[in-house]
Amino acid sequence: MPTVDPRVKVAAFAASMAVIFLCRDIYALVAVLATSVAVAVVSQERVRIFKGLKVMGPAVAVALVLWSTLYRFSLFYRYGGTGFNIYIGAFMGFRFLVIIMVSLTFIYTVTPRELVAALSSMGLPYRASLILGLSLRHVLTTSDEYRAIKEAQASRGLELDKGSLVTRIKNYIPVVLPLLVRSVENAERLVLAMELRFFTLKGKRTRFFRPRMTGIDYVIVCLLAAAVVLAVLHYVFGVV
Repeated sequence: MPTVDPRVKVAAFAASMAVIFLCRDIYALVAVLATSVAVAVVSQERVRIFKGLKVMGPAVAVALVLWSTLYRFSLFYRYGGTGFNIYIGAFMGFRFLVIIMVSLTFIYTVTPRELVAALSSMGLPYRASLILGLSLRHVLTTSDEYRAIKEAQASRGLELDKGSLVTRIKNYIPVVLPLLVRSVENAERLVLAMELRFFTLKGKRTRFFRPRMTGIDYVIVCLLAAAVVLAVLHYVFGVV
């Protein structure tokens, strides 16, 4: 994938989410999804991105069913209808799919170091930037741990995807418990490493990684800003 300033990646994620939640038709969602898929395809993490999307497939199906059948209990329900609307269910399910795709692309294409450097250079306090960067790192580590534990338990004969819903939930207990233990161990190991290096949030910090904008980065930022402005004018004010 071509080198892009991490601040542009953060801006692209924010702009994509803004357009997703502003839009009320399928065309804008298709455009955002196509752009996200294109970025994922040219990235080096394309396999992990699409694997994560495959894992979240059942959640999209559940969202479609819930929004179709329980629409009358939502804040978007208009009185006088039947409460069942397959169009709303399909639209909200597709919106959820786009949100997942954009989030996975952002998580796997932005390293914690890039995220901390980008947010710090954008004016966010270093403490908050570090917390967000460590959270992103923990998500990636937990994902790898979950995959390793699941494969290890499956190789020992544990059947995770057979039986009723209650049986499947019980079958995942041998996966969830070791995952929680490993998460706590990773957190303790990280704290110990920071203490051994005398890490502190006080004082002025030296940055070894300074992101720099190029001409392509400025073009992308202008396109993102134009997309958000058009979305606001069209869906909020009805101008365009």
